[in-house]
Amino acid sequence: MRVLKWIGLLLAVLVLILLVAVVVLRFFIDPNDFKAQISALVEDASGYQLSLDGELSWSFYPVLGFQSEAVSVVAAPDQSAFLNLRKLAVGVELMPLFSRQLKVQQLLLEGLDAQLLVNEQGHPNWQLPTTSETSTTPASSDPQSESKPESSSAGSMPELSIPLIRIVDSNLRYRDAVSGTDIGVVIDRLELENVQLAEPIVVRLKGSLMQVDGPRIQLVLDTQLLPDLQKQVYRISPFQLQADIEGLLDAPLAVVMDSAIELDMAKDVALINLTRVQLADSVLSGEVSAAALSTAPAFRGTLKSQPLQLPQLLQQFAVQLPETSSKSALKQASVALSFNGNAQHLAVSDLVLKLDQSTLTGSLAVTDFASQALEFDVLLDRIILDDYLPPATEPQQAQPTSTTQTNQEPEQLLPLDLLRSLDLGGRLRATSVIVQQEEIRDIELRIRAKRGVVDVSTIQAQLLAGRLDGKVTIDAKTDLPKLVTSLKVQDVELTSVSSRFMQDALLSGKASFDVNSTATGNSVDGLLQSALGQMNLQLNEGVLHGVNLNSIVVDALHEQLGNFESVVPQYQKYLPRELRKDTDISKLLANAKLENGHLIMPRFEFFTGESGIDASGKVDLVNQGFDYDFGVVLSALERNKYLKGTRWPVHCAGALSGSPADWCRPDTKKMGAILRGAASNALKDKSAAEIGDKVGLDAQDQEQLELELKEKAKEEEDRVKRKLQKKLDKLLNKN
Repeated sequence: MRVLKWIGLLLAVLVLILLVAVVVLRFFIDPNDFKAQISALVEDASGYQLSLDGELSWSFYPVLGFQSEAVSVVAAPDQSAFLNLRKLAVGVELMPLFSRQLKVQQLLLEGLDAQLLVNEQGHPNWQLPTTSETSTTPASSDPQSESKPESSSAGSMPELSIPLIRIVDSNLRYRDAVSGTDIGVVIDRLELENVQLAEPIVVRLKGSLMQVDGPRIQLVLDTQLLPDLQKQVYRISPFQLQADIEGLLDAPLAVVMDSAIELDMAKDVALINLTRVQLADSVLSGEVSAAALSTAPAFRGTLKSQPLQLPQLLQQFAVQLPETSSKSALKQASVALSFNGNAQHLAVSDLVLKLDQSTLTGSLAVTDFASQALEFDVLLDRIILDDYLPPATEPQQAQPTSTTQTNQEPEQLLPLDLLRSLDLGGRLRATSVIVQQEEIRDIELRIRAKRGVVDVSTIQAQLLAGRLDGKVTIDAKTDLPKLVTSLKVQDVELTSVSSRFMQDALLSGKASFDVNSTATGNSVDGLLQSALGQMNLQLNEGVLHGVNLNSIVVDALHEQLGNFESVVPQYQKYLPRELRKDTDISKLLANAKLENGHLIMPRFEFFTGESGIDASGKVDLVNQGFDYDFGVVLSALERNKYLKGTRWPVHCAGALSGSPADWCRPDTKKMGAILRGAASNALKDKSAAEIGDKVGLDAQDQEQLELELKEKAKEEEDRVKRKLQKKLDKLLNKN
């Protein structure tokens, strides 16, 4: 109990001493006596002139010291104040006041209004005059004065030490008449602890930054500043910033940054270590260094992200992801890269960009910001493009096209303005790309685009079990671009190609072809209709599905040979009906030309089994139709002397989207004429055989009969001649 009494008594004495001190301060010390010291303190610390227009009074809360309600700061006597304060409170140490000394403990600025203006001549209103502008005293002739070091200019920072500076409820406005910049800063609270030039200065800020007619940024900053004026090095570490950006998107955008900054003014360099930059659930880290800050700034650094959740990230930017075929598409991404550049260019190297299960590596560079010239060399490992396509929808019934619709201009195929603006070059490679369930491997494209000309000088890929090589040039300088194509395709599987145009594959097998063409236009139809060029086609071991040309001919002959059985006796045995619905194709070689939207193919030949077929015709590329005439040679009739080598005509025409069963029809009229001619020859041969029997000749046909008759007539002529000669010889011998 005695201890408690002594503690209570001690506290009472302390309170009494404090009350006495307050009474003494209040009635015996006039704070206005320190106006000059306060103004001098500010001018010595910063070079600026502080005006205390209001009466100084004592402040006991929140700080013990002086306060004034009308304060202004100017950079030069002939300028207006760029800083105005509603209230200034200076916290001081108590005991030095009794010795007429002022030692500042705290500085409170409330209601600060800062107007930082740059006029049309580029002069800021806060700039301190140089020593030459303010000095009017002639140089001293005193040698001692000459030997003294030159004092700091008005703008230099002498030694100072203030434990705490607080700025609350304040505003700052920066307007530049030259650049048109107009920015406002609202300071809810700014605290600077341990303000001196040898130890770290703690800085805490809560406020906002806004641009006139622009977004607003709510800021919370917590950092430490360590200035080294002798070495001109400034370190800011740790630098912790939270920012909420409003007015840029529909919802506020939250950004969190943890970093460390070092600025070396002597070397003119800066280093920023980004420990963490967080946006939504996305986190970046890296390092940035800059050099020649005051002359020609250049920078380099690295950036790396943790896996980014794309739906959450893009939601922050009010971006709605498109619906895709795969639910796992566009879910996650990450990036890692190195970069370097300056005010003219930017280069990115060691790029590793991941999207879901795909990875893009390589480098790219903007070689000239002014022209937006781009160079790149990138490699994509694998991507399934089908996953990123829109979901499949039910096909809608085609609506009848109105007259006004048919007269509309066709949709432009190539973005001419974009192509003309391109200035790029580089190489794109991909190990595997899957599109429409087909894999394309080992892709390489070399592209150069400038002044409206896009030159894809290299196109290489493994696709459809074959290979593609070629090049394409697009000249987009005019409103009707010119497309020059040279492609070579080797051993591609036709099943996948033909199935793109119809429900069931029309052709199967391996084909090779090369195309060289030129076309002008900016629509699919326009390019096809204007295309001119040449194509060479080769097909080995193929099958024409749904059409059996042999069967079409055999069926037609079965219907007619009943009337001409003498030509092909027992034709059912030699020409059995075929149940197979396909036509085997081997050794097909064809040359074709592109002209007026048609692929025109003059006579070419191919084989199906032991039979040979020739054909000619054309494909309408615009309407996707065709028209062909085939001549089918049946191997089963090659032993028939009346029909050997006969080419049975079949006409095929229609749309590629139609049914193959409806395409081909035999030309029964021509086939009948062929059979009648063969029957006529057979009839002549039969008559000749009968005549031969009568005259004792073994003739099987008209030709043989005529030959044997000639031989028999010659023999008879020779016999008569010999008989006559004998008679002449006898007559001459008698005489």
